[in-house]
Amino acid sequence: MRDIRVKSEYNINKSKLPGIKSMAGFDTYELLLADPVWGPEIKTLVSLQECGDTLPSVVGGAVRDLLIGRPVKDLDIATSTPDTARNLASAFAGKTNRRLVEYTHEQAIYRVVGQDCPQVDFTDPVGGTREKDLQRRDFTINAMAIGLFGEDKGKIFDPANGLADIGKKIIRTTSPEIFDEDPLRLLRAFRFAAQLGFEIDPGTLKEINHRSLKLRHVAGERIQLELLQALDPDGADKIILLMDSNGVLRTLFPELILQKGVTQNDYHHLDVWEHTIESIRQLEKLLGVEDEVLKLYEGRIREYIDLEYPSGHSRRSLLKLGMLLHDIAKPHCKEIKDDGRITFIGHERLGADIVREYLNYLKFPGYERDFMCALIEGHLRPGFLIPKNTERPRVAYRFFRDYDDAAVGIILVSLADRYSAQGEMVTDEVNERHCKAADYLLDSFYNRTEIVVRPPQLIDGGTIMHELKIPPGPMIGHLLRQVAEAQVMGEVETEEAALELCKRLAKNGLG
Repeated sequence: MRDIRVKSEYNINKSKLPGIKSMAGFDTYELLLADPVWGPEIKTLVSLQECGDTLPSVVGGAVRDLLIGRPVKDLDIATSTPDTARNLASAFAGKTNRRLVEYTHEQAIYRVVGQDCPQVDFTDPVGGTREKDLQRRDFTINAMAIGLFGEDKGKIFDPANGLADIGKKIIRTTSPEIFDEDPLRLLRAFRFAAQLGFEIDPGTLKEINHRSLKLRHVAGERIQLELLQALDPDGADKIILLMDSNGVLRTLFPELILQKGVTQNDYHHLDVWEHTIESIRQLEKLLGVEDEVLKLYEGRIREYIDLEYPSGHSRRSLLKLGMLLHDIAKPHCKEIKDDGRITFIGHERLGADIVREYLNYLKFPGYERDFMCALIEGHLRPGFLIPKNTERPRVAYRFFRDYDDAAVGIILVSLADRYSAQGEMVTDEVNERHCKAADYLLDSFYNRTEIVVRPPQLIDGGTIMHELKIPPGPMIGHLLRQVAEAQVMGEVETEEAALELCKRLAKNGLG
């Protein structure tokens, strides 16, 4: 087995190994101890070296991240001999006053957990030895270990030459068979490439292409996390194109293939597929909040974009996935009129229905499904807002009423859609009109909430039922919405005026 000791006097030159953080003055063990989160955990673990006949190591992603200077997110400990992990984990849990939880995923995992404490996972070596355990891992950059006890302390065990691949910034499989053992790794390769800024080895891409259909046998909830993490960093368009050219995208969303070569009307300069890719590029620019329209609301929009849902998914990645799928139904809705005009009438509504089926299969939480389907269903709405139209307040109120939490996301997606459609019919006036509509909506949402978005309630349902002598039912909600719209338009300002409006609407069959 190959092992490397990175000594304190060994300065790794960035020009030779560009993917590795310079570690002048530190060895790997010292780097571990210096980590504010994991350093105390390592010290406690080392204090237990007499508790069992084993030589544990930090393994996997923690080693990779340590070497390239990324924050270490997870601490995985693998022992060097079978049937020793549980005893070590139990001793560690006792020493730190935490609980030991045992469960099985691909192997038995002994997880030590505690309130307000990082979790630490312990495993026995798969295959019986450290070398076999490392070699069966997914990619070479994840197949390294740092020894913690005795003569192993500070050594990097690297049987798959992951250190060299880190230096070359390459994602390379340890063996093609790892995709057969767990097909999710087909998608994970793209996630690592996106997060680390690495390239996927051509031989690994060939194996992914050959096996891409195996993703159909992976549980949807496992796919969703890898997919969103692959889309989250900048450069999602490149990752999507790479997934497309290697069979992964057509396995996940087969209807996207239908977009290729589908020509559009004169407002577009690209076919549907090329437009989709360009729209993702434009959305990423907007997510940087450098656009003139967005700069006016920069802090609040950044807060909106950076939200993390309880699932751990970022709103940023959901926006990108919605953008990828926003025109998925266009090939189904394309019509060529007698005068030669090309239309895609209803593609936003059909698209939302199609995408909901995909998201159901992928087991997205309900509120995330609703959010992305709203992005797709509503992405044309901001463009219909005419700047000088006296009905703007009513249109804006209905927009925010219908889309609520997704409304700002729809504005972002709508702007990206506009910027990525620059055919010969698109003039500066067309772009400016769309930007003014987006500005009006954002101004309404952030600066005039009580005037346009959520006007204070003048009358409640109980009063309406009492005064109009009508029972509970859909009519009450309809009347309350009509009152709110009238408020927004300045037509009613008091409870008395609101009640008179309700009486008039009810008398006329709700208008």
